[in-house]
Amino acid sequence: MADLFVRRLGDPALPPLIVIHGGPTWDHSYLVPAVEPLADIAHIVLFDLRGCGRSSRIPPIGDLPVEALQPDLLADDVAALITGLGTGPADVLGFSYGGMIAMRTVAQHPGVVRSAILASTSAYRDFSRDDSPDHRHRRTLSAPIDPALYRPDAPDGALSRAMAVASAPLDLWNLDLLPHWLQLIDAVRFSSDWNAPYAAGTLRPGAPDDPDSALRDWGGPVLLLQGEREMTFPIGLARRLHAAVPGSTLVEVPDAAHVAFLDNPAVWTGAIRDFLTGQAGRRPR
Repeated sequence: MADLFVRRLGDPALPPLIVIHGGPTWDHSYLVPAVEPLADIAHIVLFDLRGCGRSSRIPPIGDLPVEALQPDLLADDVAALITGLGTGPADVLGFSYGGMIAMRTVAQHPGVVRSAILASTSAYRDFSRDDSPDHRHRRTLSAPIDPALYRPDAPDGALSRAMAVASAPLDLWNLDLLPHWLQLIDAVRFSSDWNAPYAAGTLRPGAPDDPDSALRDWGGPVLLLQGEREMTFPIGLARRLHAAVPGSTLVEVPDAAHVAFLDNPAVWTGAIRDFLTGQAGRRPR
């Protein structure tokens, strides 16, 4: 059993949109600017994954067992959150690692998901990181990480924060937005709960074993939202999933990398708005 910190935006009478953050060592806060403009068409429900932010934590912060950080249990949390709303199936938006958990939720609890928005993520494990000239150049702009932060006695979340700052030039395409992105990162409550199990290799992959089949068998609407300049999960991965899931919608966000909602908010938000409002039977405001 885990307690989840939940934040709601918009009218509870509107159809729910469950937002799953990435990391998984981040919290939900950095995605608020990404989804807040949609509060006129959806009751937006953000939350911190277990082991993150203000949700249940493992020792020494809380008493959640380390074994409880497995991704299938995170998908169970999403399903329980939707069921607890009492509104029926919900639209689910997963960003980065959260997109993998969204796919796992579809696989484990297909009845609670009305539609899936998979943003800046990957269904697949068999891929190589981008090694383009752009990526190699951006790596030279990354801040070095203090080796002491890898120690078990480092402050809670300090390593994840340093890694987020280091990867910022890779996550954005428009470097003029870097101060804004760093400001959002500064407000995140990072955690260290996932560091040890990740280093030990005891965490199962975020996405289900056969995401293609899971999404096809479920048969609900799927929006794939990926920056054309994505350097974490290259755009080819979204194209591959789009080809494998008939009826899915792929929007390639121009002039955008991993944080596509900041690089090109008009296209990113517009794509989600069109996707949600275009679904037959969705209750209007």
